[in-house]
Amino acid sequence: MANCEIRTVNRKQCKAQGSTPRVAYCTSCGGFTIVELLVSILLTSIIMGAIYSVYRVQTHSAKAQENRMEAQEYARSVLDMMVREIRNAAYNPLSATNGTNCAGGSPGTPGVITATATSIRFTYDFQGGTGGIPDADCNDSDEDIAYAYDTTGCASGYGNVTRNGSGNPLTICNVTSFSLSYFKQDGTALTSLPLSAADSLTIQRVLITLTVQSLKPDTEFGSQLTATMTSNADLRNRGLPS
Repeated sequence: MANCEIRTVNRKQCKAQGSTPRVAYCTSCGGFTIVELLVSILLTSIIMGAIYSVYRVQTHSAKAQENRMEAQEYARSVLDMMVREIRNAAYNPLSATNGTNCAGGSPGTPGVITATATSIRFTYDFQGGTGGIPDADCNDSDEDIAYAYDTTGCASGYGNVTRNGSGNPLTICNVTSFSLSYFKQDGTALTSLPLSAADSLTIQRVLITLTVQSLKPDTEFGSQLTATMTSNADLRNRGLPS
């Protein structure tokens, strides 16, 4: 800011000289110059821009964490349902060897009917008799179950995990990857997929890997988060894993 110069005049000197006394006057008073104002505006703009950038990044980070957790919980709910039912495969409390539908459409022993990299079908006997007890067959509700990855009706690169057909999806076309791996009781991987009937009898553990996309897209940054979850299902009716 420009300096303001103040001059005072001595009253006695004014009288001696026959002049009209003047107490004070300003020869050069002023405020901020245009350059100073422009510099101040520029600095303020830079500071405000930096603050907004930090705020925007922090907001996006919090939203991303929220979407990622949502995707993980979504995937976990699907996996929990699959694990709960797969581990019951081959449940045969009455030791049925010729149970209706237990061999997948034909009489037989409950067990894993088909096992591929993206699908599994299995049977078990847990209800149907009086009072809801096992009845030595596999033709009652939820005793013949198939899980599969199905891309029907979904955009390219996406699909659904279905239960007993494409008409019963567990997801909403937001699955980007789904795979199943099979292991013997000693931990040896069964890699000749689809498994033969003989290999299916040796399955002790099923490893499920599921990748889902978050339900809420990030419209501001133009992306959607994905979450990959894995879970193991031990077929408890074939003994504990060694």
